[in-house]
Amino acid sequence: MSLFIYLLAAVLLTALFIIFPKKKATRRFGIILVIVSVCLELFVFNFHSYHLFFGDYEETKLDLSEAREYNFNSERTDYVSNVGGGSRLEFIGLNKKIGTVRIDFDYLEGDVKGRLASYVDVKIDATDETHSAEYRMDVASAKAIRSNERSEYIILDLSGEVKDIRFKFSTAKTDVFQVKSITINSPKPMEFSSLRLLAIVGLAFALYALCTFPTLECETQKKKKTFVGAVAVTSGVFSLIAITLTILYNVNSGGHPFSSFALTKGNQITQGLVDAFRAGQVHLLEAPSEEFLALQNPYDWSIRLQEQIPYEWDHLLYEGKYYSYYGIAPVLLLFLPYNLLTGYYFPTPEAVLIFGIVGIVFLSLMFYEIIRRFFPKLPLGIAICSLVILQLSSGIMYCFCSPLFYEIAQASGFMFTMMGGYFLIRSGVIGKGRISKVSLCLSSLCLALAVLCRPTLALYCIVALIFMAFGFFKNLRSAREEKKSLLGSSAVYLVSALACFAIIGSIQMAYNYVRFGSILDFGIQYSLTINDFTKAQYHTDFVAIGFWNYLFAFPQVHPDFPFVFSNFSTLDVNGYYFVANTNAIGLFWRALPMFGYFGALSALKRLEKKKRIAAILTVLSACVIAPAIIIFSIWESGYGVRYSADFAVELILGGMMIIYLLALTHKESEQGVVMRFVRRFFVISLAVAFIANFALIYDYLNKSGNLAANYLNFERIFEFWR
Repeated sequence: MSLFIYLLAAVLLTALFIIFPKKKATRRFGIILVIVSVCLELFVFNFHSYHLFFGDYEETKLDLSEAREYNFNSERTDYVSNVGGGSRLEFIGLNKKIGTVRIDFDYLEGDVKGRLASYVDVKIDATDETHSAEYRMDVASAKAIRSNERSEYIILDLSGEVKDIRFKFSTAKTDVFQVKSITINSPKPMEFSSLRLLAIVGLAFALYALCTFPTLECETQKKKKTFVGAVAVTSGVFSLIAITLTILYNVNSGGHPFSSFALTKGNQITQGLVDAFRAGQVHLLEAPSEEFLALQNPYDWSIRLQEQIPYEWDHLLYEGKYYSYYGIAPVLLLFLPYNLLTGYYFPTPEAVLIFGIVGIVFLSLMFYEIIRRFFPKLPLGIAICSLVILQLSSGIMYCFCSPLFYEIAQASGFMFTMMGGYFLIRSGVIGKGRISKVSLCLSSLCLALAVLCRPTLALYCIVALIFMAFGFFKNLRSAREEKKSLLGSSAVYLVSALACFAIIGSIQMAYNYVRFGSILDFGIQYSLTINDFTKAQYHTDFVAIGFWNYLFAFPQVHPDFPFVFSNFSTLDVNGYYFVANTNAIGLFWRALPMFGYFGALSALKRLEKKKRIAAILTVLSACVIAPAIIIFSIWESGYGVRYSADFAVELILGGMMIIYLLALTHKESEQGVVMRFVRRFFVISLAVAFIANFALIYDYLNKSGNLAANYLNFERIFEFWR
């Protein structure tokens, strides 16, 4: 069946390349690509299927009743492993050449206590003619995956006849399985993967198209409809990826693709703050016990562990009451209204999904506005590559992989920041064109709401004030030219720009004051979490850990799926630094256009003198200073890859814009050569970004739940040598 589907996919791809491409070169490339992919499938991806072709191997089914067994259920004849511990089967005196071993497993439910095993780890000890007096330990190993027959075949590269062989099996402690039979020298069946074919052909042809298609060489301003379509398709694709990741999380952890929308319980954001606000208070309804409050220092994690008194994790404790540190914008805009309307609590994964998808769409819209207003002559291919790199490297995808209450704050903050950035660029406060007061007001509204999601994002409000300052003087010039009242025009502008900041900022400050008696106290130091923040001291070495891992950490390459791996490092710092996860490939490698910063001075020289100050103040503040301060501030919370959603887009955009400026300001006679080089650089950057970000996101997924076997089956498509 797999062969039929594979051949059908190959035929359809060939037909597509024959019918649709207008150019012979494109048609030829596509057909050759399919032929090469089919040859790879036949002779490379299935090379183990030819393992017995050269040698005198006799297929033999071993008699399990003659085996020496250990830790199997002796009351049964079908060799069901006991729950917990490893088990062994040993065959003495075989005296046969062995090229392959096929262990036929069954995974039982019902009358056997234990969980259905997702896989069984198998190790083999054996003697051969080069080492006959005792076993060579662990000469072979494999992972037999449930519902994957091909994974039950183990290739052996031994010399001469094997006298004795021992099979060692292990699973998780609560898993059970059955060894139905063991057969030696059974040919490993060929497997043809249509998914592998489509991945190879699709990715290779996409890169070819980006490098060669004439339409993609055209300026975006001359292909507006195509550019709009590309932005829409990119947003749609990444929204589908977000939905897929959410479904994977839900099925893996709970067995259903979507959460219940009739939840009677939630976390401190979806329920705790909702219940508190409904009760007319800002502290949570849960009350700490007297025993907990009597601790010598309840903020000290080690004391809490030692005393073993129950408490609410990651809540704020202040003057005997629990509070939540996390922003109230998601509560006021989604969770509280939903509870008031339905009486239920909104599910966290779906909330993160909604916030994240809106953020993805507005990231695309913001990028579109930047190109339309400031780089209209940029070739379409470079613009498309840039947008895909931004979406891949934005950091928001990590929130869908593990949507907890932390990710609610992260995703909602990302959403409002992208919305604020879009409306700010669209308002026209910098660049040519009239200023839109509506867009300006929407920008300040969204950026202010971002602070109500994550206080850290207040930095982008400060950046927005710099943009608005340029807009203020632009508005004055426009009023003079149109002979309008300078005072009236200025007043309207300032109200549009600052009213939402003032109103929403006042709400946040009042909320802070009611909780902690200070308008500037967000309360993080009172967290019952990883460390006692009331006594934590600043160390520059901790800051260096963040900068290294977020920006510079090199990727590692291994022959295991997904082949590219994190290279997280604490830089041998001596002291306690919290590490939520070790996913770390620096943005300079996840998004190669970041290297554009090394050409910043050259780009600045190419600008007209009157534009230099505006460029320095706006781009430097938004794309360098604010992200750098955010990375700096993370030292106290420790490393978590999801934090990159706060600054990755801004950092990457800055590097990209410098490259655009350098490329577009070359002499007209040099434009062709320069643009071809830059275009290929962005295509390579896209390929690297896809590989690196896919690897990190895949590694970040929890693969030990209901979908453990499915993930392993997926990995085996590409780990074809196993």
